[in-house]
Parts: sequence; structure tokens; C-alpha cells
Amino acid sequence: MKSLRPYIARNLAFFAALMVALLAFNAAAFGIFFSGAVAHEAGDASPAAMLHAIEDTTSASEASPEAKSKLRENGLWALFIKPDGDCSWSVDAPEGVPLHYTLQDVARFSKGYISDYPVFTRVTDAGLLVLGYPKDSYMKITGNYIPMRAVQALPSFLVVMAFLDVGCLFLAYWLSKRRTLSGLEPIEDAIEALGTGKATDSLPKGTLANLSESVTRASDLIAKQNEARANWIAGISHDIRTPLTLIMGNAERIASDPSVPSDASGRAALISAQSAKISNLINDLNLASQLEYDMQPLHKAKAKPSKIVRKAVADAINACPETRYSYEMEIEQEAEKAAVECDERLLGRAIGNILQNSVTHNPQGCRIRIGLDATDEHVLITIEDDGAGAAGEGLLALLKSQEHASSTDENLDLRHGLGLQIASRVIRAHQGNLSFTAPVEGGFKTEVQLSRC
Repeated sequence: MKSLRPYIARNLAFFAALMVALLAFNAAAFGIFFSGAVAHEAGDASPAAMLHAIEDTTSASEASPEAKSKLRENGLWALFIKPDGDCSWSVDAPEGVPLHYTLQDVARFSKGYISDYPVFTRVTDAGLLVLGYPKDSYMKITGNYIPMRAVQALPSFLVVMAFLDVGCLFLAYWLSKRRTLSGLEPIEDAIEALGTGKATDSLPKGTLANLSESVTRASDLIAKQNEARANWIAGISHDIRTPLTLIMGNAERIASDPSVPSDASGRAALISAQSAKISNLINDLNLASQLEYDMQPLHKAKAKPSKIVRKAVADAINACPETRYSYEMEIEQEAEKAAVECDERLLGRAIGNILQNSVTHNPQGCRIRIGLDATDEHVLITIEDDGAGAAGEGLLALLKSQEHASSTDENLDLRHGLGLQIASRVIRAHQGNLSFTAPVEGGFKTEVQLSRC
């Protein structure tokens, strides 16, 4: 967890910096928006400009035609108050606007309004010039003013800014989450692989580099252990195979020597048969180890399953020619021409192991049926016997070991079914499916599904 602390601290710092940047952005956007709104109202029709223009073109007694034209052009009105409070002239003053003012009236409207009309004033030597604007055109504030247009737009502005802020926060959260997951997913996959005893490829460097390096070191250690185990099994297999070959050869010569007593000849034949079983077990153990640690390369090529199945059946008959085992084979016409992309030797070994399983677990003899069918996308190989079958617990253990891809050590603990485990690994290496069923009335059925090419 030590490597996660700086990672989390960096993310917190990132979000803090983001919030500061958002506040600065909001302040800048607020200033730009309202300065633009105020600037829009500035110009020739602004209060300051209009007061200056009217003052220059009028007198205390009357408004000039130019001033009247300018006022009417902009929809404004004006009046001039003499020191005694009377209006010497007015231009388009709205109904309800008084034409006489006391000192108290002047004090009141100097804050901004006459009959709800925003007004602006200019003191002259002869009196007070009052400039009036339409209602709701300005909101007067003591010492300043804001266009009503800007005030009315404020709610919309705040809503838009709120949506933008939420969108920025959501985008930042999504990017942060995506970055986090992109760093954690390879590590998670690597840890899951380590849990099954498999090594992993080198992990990408990033914000979780320390954790990635730790997982990589563990993966390298497991890879070395797996390689050492596979080499040890291969070495033991090689060392055993040499003396075992001598034992089998001598036992066969003794069993076939007519001068040897029948009792000794029978014992020699038994030694030869059991030695053959040991040899097959060693071969299976070595192949299982290579498949488990991905040390058995697949030499794939286009091949016909019908040919592979026929050869496997012929080898099974030759290996056990006893009449208590009978073989029936049925190959559909579509399956005859079907082809798959496979390692022909390994696939034949898998089919042979399935056939041998029926022989091994039915010493009393049985009938073995082999079927081959094909669809537009798959080839289906079915191998079924009418022997003793498999007990419920035995079948469950077999299915569980296949599902979880148990290790070679666990397979050895099962004592039975190593051949089927090898078959399962071979089929999975070909991206195929293998399933087992054992009816209650007896028998055992294996189905292999492969993709056509």
C-alpha cells in the first residue's frame, strides 16, 4: 500500500488544483460577461454621453431641436428644473412625472428614480438637468449603475456556469477513473494469474510503478520455479526411461523364450505390461507439465479430424487387441471432408487418451462407440462406452479439475484421470471445448468440439 499513498496524494492535489482553476475561470468569465454587457450599453446613448450632449445644446429656457431629436431617437425624455423647483421645459416627459419639485423630491430622485423611471442628473449654473430612461432599462445603485439586461441575464449565466462546472468535474472524474483502471487492470490480471501459478508478461510502467515492479518480481520468481519444475520432471523422465527400456526389453525376451518355464514367462509378461504402463505414465506426466507451463509449442496445420480419429482408434486396437473391447466408428459424410487447424500429433494424443480411459477403467471389457459429425462452424467428436461409468463424486472432481485447470501436482493427487486432464489441456490449447457426462445407468461419454477452418 505504500506505493498507493503518493498516488492518492497526487490525485488529491490534482483535484485541488482543478477546483482553484475552476474558481479562477468562473471569476474571469464573470468579469468578461458583465464588462461586455455594460460596454454594450455604453456609447452615444449612455447616460454620461447624453447628458453632455444635451447640456451643450440647450439652455435653461428651452431645449434645442437637436437635443429633442437626439432624445426621441433614443426613446428618452428630459426636463430642466430651475432653482425654485419649477420645470422651465420638458421633452416627452411620461405621464405621471411631476413638473414641480421640492428639495425633498430632488433628494429622493437623485438616488435614481422618478415614478419608477431611472433618471440621471447634471448640475448647471442655471439649474438641474434631468435625463430619464425607460423603465427596466437600468438598475440604479448608489454611486453606480448596472444595465437591467445584464441583471436579467444573471440567472441564465449562473445556470450555464453550474452545468459547465459539473461537466468539468465529471470529465475530470472520468479521466481520473480511466487512468486509475488502466494502471490497475494489468496488475489485477497479473495477480489473478499468479494465483493460478502462472507467470505474467512485464507490466507497463506508470503511476503504480512500484506495485507493478513487485508483481513483476513475483511473476519472474514463479516463472523460474515453473521452469525448474518442468526441467526436473523432464530430467527425471529421461533418467527413468533408459533403465525402463532395458527392463521392458529383457522382460519381453524372457516372456517370448520357449525355454523359460511358463510361470517365469508369465511373470516376465506381467513385468513388461506394467513397465509399458509406467512408460506411458511418464510420457503423460512430461506432456502435462509442458502443457501446464506453456512449454509445449503447437505446430498447427490444416488437417482432417476423420484421419486423426481413425489413426487413434487403430493405435488403440493395436495396443489392446483383446476381444473384450469392441470399437464402433461412425463418421458422417460432412465430417469426412471437414478440416480443422490443429497440431495433428497432440490432437491424436488427446483422442488416444480418451479411448485409453475407457479401456483403463473397464477391465471387464466394454463397447466403445466413436462418432464424428460436423456443422458449418464446428466439428464434434463423440467417444462413448457402456462400461462402469464414473461415480457422482468422481465425475464432479474431474469436471472441477478441468474447470479450474489444476496443476500437475493436483492431478497426481487424483490418482486417476491424468490422461483426460492432458486431453482437456490439448483441446483448450486448440480453443476447443471438452465435456464429460456419465449417465446413472452406466457408461461414460466424452464430447470434443473444435472450430472448422
